Amino acid sequence: MQSRILFLDYDGVVNTPMWNKKGTKVSYGFPEDGKVNNFQAVQWVSELCRKCKFDIVVTSSWREEKSYRKCLINGGLRRGVTIADALPVDEGKNRGELIRDYLLLHPEIKYYLILDDEDDLLPEQLPHLVKTNASYGFLEPEYDRAIALYLKSKSAGHP
Repeated sequence: MQSRILFLDYDGVVNTPMWNKKGTKVSYGFPEDGKVNNFQAVQWVSELCRKCKFDIVVTSSWREEKSYRKCLINGGLRRGVTIADALPVDEGKNRGELIRDYLLLHPEIKYYLILDDEDDLLPEQLPHLVKTNASYGFLEPEYDRAIALYLKSKSAGHP
């Protein structure tokens, strides 16, 4: 596993509300569809991982499906981007607690970012969060914020 991790939620980040052919707004796609639905957001995530050498750890509830990796790959994840792992499923803990526990189990992780449309995180994780708008997900403005956070951490001496 890389020393840099991108904790990635799907819904509201790379899977966003869509319109059907009848012109009716529908909810998010689901794992049964076989892919996340926001190709542009997946491309921005791919570019962030490529540029900053992040491996992905999936935080999405989709991780409960055995096809969670394929859903991201089928949604356009670029070759060479590694989906290293997923958070364990633990109904008794919120996402922030699961991320904290994951980091404690993986001391090789020296830097991380979190892409999520919610902020159910611990206070010490908030500086690592790039919060997305659930209506459109992770696009260029969020990419720019993620790059700025990463560069700021590098100037502070993080790998």
